[in-house]
Amino acid sequence: MVRFFISLFLVTAVIGGVVLLGVDLGYFTKPSFFETTLLLLLFSTGIIYRYLYKANDSGFFVQLYLLTMTLKLLFYCTYIFIVVHKDKSTALGNVVFFMATYILFTSLEIGFLHTKISRKMKP
Repeated sequence: MVRFFISLFLVTAVIGGVVLLGVDLGYFTKPSFFETTLLLLLFSTGIIYRYLYKANDSGFFVQLYLLTMTLKLLFYCTYIFIVVHKDKSTALGNVVFFMATYILFTSLEIGFLHTKISRKMKP
C-alpha cells in the first residue's frame, strides 16, 4: 500500500509540475480550480484505494468497488457542475484538467489493485 501512495504523490507532483511549466512557457492557461481539483482527486483516490485494498481480503470487493464507482460518479459530476457554473469563462480548461487527472489517477489505482488481486488469485 505504501508503494501506491508514493506513486500517487509522485504522479500528483508530475501533473502539478507539467501544468505549471506549461503555464510558464505559455502553452496554456492554468485552470482556475487547479489546486482544488488536484487535491480533491489526490485525497479521494487515496481514500478509495485504501478501502478497496482492505476489502480485497474480504468477500465484498466487487460490491464495494461498484459502490465506490457509483459514488465517485455522482460526487465528481456534482463537483464539475459546480466548477462550470462558478467559472464559465474557463470551464473547458477546468473540465479537461479534471478528466486528464482523473484518468491518470484511476489508471494508477486500477493498476495497483489489479496487481494485488492477481497475486491473490494465483495458486
